[in-house]
Amino acid sequence: MTWLVLGAKGQLGSELIYLLRSLNIEAIGTDRSEIDFEKPDKIFAKLNAINPTHIVNCGAYTQVDKAEEEKELVNIINADSPGIIAKFALERYLPFVHISTDYVFDGNSVVPYKEEDPVNPQSIYGKSKWLGEKEVLNRNPTAYILRTAWVYGAHGNNFPKVIAKKLRNNETLNVVNDQTGSPTWTFDLAKAIIEVMDKRPKTGIYHVTNDDSCSWFEFAQTIAKSLEVDPNLVKPTDSKSFVRPAARPKFSVLSNKKWKNAGLTPLRSWKDAWQEAAKSVLITD
Repeated sequence: MTWLVLGAKGQLGSELIYLLRSLNIEAIGTDRSEIDFEKPDKIFAKLNAINPTHIVNCGAYTQVDKAEEEKELVNIINADSPGIIAKFALERYLPFVHISTDYVFDGNSVVPYKEEDPVNPQSIYGKSKWLGEKEVLNRNPTAYILRTAWVYGAHGNNFPKVIAKKLRNNETLNVVNDQTGSPTWTFDLAKAIIEVMDKRPKTGIYHVTNDDSCSWFEFAQTIAKSLEVDPNLVKPTDSKSFVRPAARPKFSVLSNKKWKNAGLTPLRSWKDAWQEAAKSVLITD
C-alpha cells in the first residue's frame, strides 16, 4: 500500500505525510518540482511511474489575491490538473480524495452551508476551486471531495503564526470581527482524510471542519491568551477597513451533518483543537 500525497509541502500535505508515516503507512509526497500542476499533460505519466494505491490531492493555487490577475493559470492548477488526477484514479480503481474550500460559497448565509447548497464563488480562486470540483466529479464519480475552511497547522505560514509573531513584538493588531468561520487544525483534518479512505462512505462532497465557529478577531484573542500576552492588543475592526483584490466570504461555517450521518468521526470543537494545536503551531523557529 502506497499513498501519494500531492502538494506535500503545504500545510495539510505536510501534516498528512507525517501522520501516515507515524502510522507506518508508506507515503510518497510530491510538490510542483516533481508533479507540476501547470503542466497537466505531463501528470498522467508521472502518476503512472509512482504507481500509488491511494491518492490525496492537497495541491492548489492558494494565493487568493494574486489569483485575480492570473485566471488562466489558476484554472489550470485548480481545475484542469485535479481533473486529470481524478481520471487517473478512476482508470486504476484507486480511492481519491480532493481538497476543496469554503470559497465556493458567497458567504451571505446566516446558517451553516450544506453540501447541496448552491455555490456562488465571489473570487477567481473560489471559481477555480468550484471548477475543480466539477472536473473531479465529472471525470471520477467515485472521488471524495472534502471542503474545509480556515485551515492552520504547524507547517507553513498561516493566521495563528502571523498573529503570534506580531503579538510577540508587542504590536497592536486590527482584526476583522465580521467574518465568521471554523478554524480547522491540519492534524484533525489529516485524520479525517485517513478515515474516509479507510471506511469508504458514499462518494461525493463532504464538509469537514472543526466544530463551532468564531470571528477572526475572536480567534486572534484566543491566540493572544495562549501566548499569555495582553489580549487587548487585538482590536476589532470590519472588512471595509481591509479592502483586498479578492472578496472573502463573510460567513464560512460549513455544516458537518452529512459527515456525521455517514458514520464518520465528528471533528472536535475548534477551541478544544486549538488547546492541543497551540503547542506545535506557536513554537518559534
